[in-house]
Amino acid sequence: MPELPEVETVRRTLLKHIKDRHLIKTEILYPKMIKSDIDTFLLSTKDVYFKDIERKGKFLIFILSNDMVIVSHLRMEGKFMYFKTKDTYSPYVKVVFYLDNDDVMVYDDMRCFGIMELHSLKEYRDNLIPCLKKLGQEPFDLDENTLHDKLKNLSSEIKTSLLNQDIISGLGNIYVDETLFDCKISPFRKSSSITLDECRSIILSARKILLKAIDEGGSTIDSYHPENGVDGKFQNSLLVYGKEKKPCSICNSLILKRKLHGRGTHFCPRCQKVAKVIGIYGKIASGKSTLSNFISQFYPTFSSDEYINSLYKTSLNEDHLEFKQFLIKTFSEKVINDNLTISKGEIKNQINLDNQKKIALENYLYPLLRKAIHEFIKEHESSLLIFIEIPLLFEKGFRNEVDYVLGVDCSYLKQIEHLKARNSKIATDLKLNQDHQFDKNINKIDYVIFNSSTLEDLKANTFKAVDFFLNR
Repeated sequence: MPELPEVETVRRTLLKHIKDRHLIKTEILYPKMIKSDIDTFLLSTKDVYFKDIERKGKFLIFILSNDMVIVSHLRMEGKFMYFKTKDTYSPYVKVVFYLDNDDVMVYDDMRCFGIMELHSLKEYRDNLIPCLKKLGQEPFDLDENTLHDKLKNLSSEIKTSLLNQDIISGLGNIYVDETLFDCKISPFRKSSSITLDECRSIILSARKILLKAIDEGGSTIDSYHPENGVDGKFQNSLLVYGKEKKPCSICNSLILKRKLHGRGTHFCPRCQKVAKVIGIYGKIASGKSTLSNFISQFYPTFSSDEYINSLYKTSLNEDHLEFKQFLIKTFSEKVINDNLTISKGEIKNQINLDNQKKIALENYLYPLLRKAIHEFIKEHESSLLIFIEIPLLFEKGFRNEVDYVLGVDCSYLKQIEHLKARNSKIATDLKLNQDHQFDKNINKIDYVIFNSSTLEDLKANTFKAVDFFLNR
């Protein structure tokens, strides 16, 4: 999505072409994009002049000679282009503005997310247009006291708050990541923890980065172009955005990327003091639980198996009642023991006979597990490393929840030895290991411990793995 520098660059570029130009008529090829009455829009954009183009946050405001304004938001991939009428433009053009001298300005939007609204100039000057009225101040106008007042009672992460256009306008995913890196603040910190001095740093960093980006014509990433055939240049100056697994320009640690409410978030774990999240992955009886128990003495460690087991162990008259109700609905009351606990054996029997029940159980459990992992990471964000044991890390889509993967493997004979020690159903677990995707994903694992010897050797190799991740 074009952010403040890109929209400002578009404004300056268009202004050179259309200021004081005669707008003869407008053709609307995709009416849903126009959020005002179509007939009024067409009438108001006929036989008038473009007097100016202003910008507020990520909105463009075209000021017409008839005291009307067009308010436009480019959304994901919208772009304005200037052509001669005889030129060929793309099939994704949604609105055409016919100018004098056989020129046209077109609005191109492949995904059709952009919008245009028609309002009076008076509404605009009096700040009565709803989509503009609620916008927060831009970093150029904002002071640290105002920003601090807006953040001090918020429990959301600071990155999420800075993306909120009601709090501060103009910043998007790229420039929030760059701003927080520049002022050495973790994107995952609670907004309420940001101090007044840090608010000042955020504003100063945002101003510096935005001005440089504007000077370089914005960042051409994906489909943004300030005009036909021209790219922005600031993508060459980005320090963290799009730099995943590349060395930090300051400390040489690897830049990491993590999802935050669905948004890719880039950061330097060392400069911004963000805990590295390590996923522990391995087959049944590989020794991953032994490793997890050992490493939990030194770093926060979350066991997915223990979390899932805790749901089953909780009785009907205690917590997680909704989970129990789901189990009864899916598997019948046969899953309830006389002491009101859950019979995992009955559930296993049923899912072995009915794969749809297995899918239903996974679809219920994995979102709960994902939420628990997020909460654990947030709780321990001040640690250097956080370890998350996830047996099916790749298979069930948990790779994006961790920064690195620590694999634990052992020989077939060692697996049998471990299974005998825990009185497991050896044949069943070995069959599950045959279906496990550890070997298939071996090239995606950052560090592998081969647990083939003694417990002391496993501990020694674990310390080597910790050093590896600390120095990444």
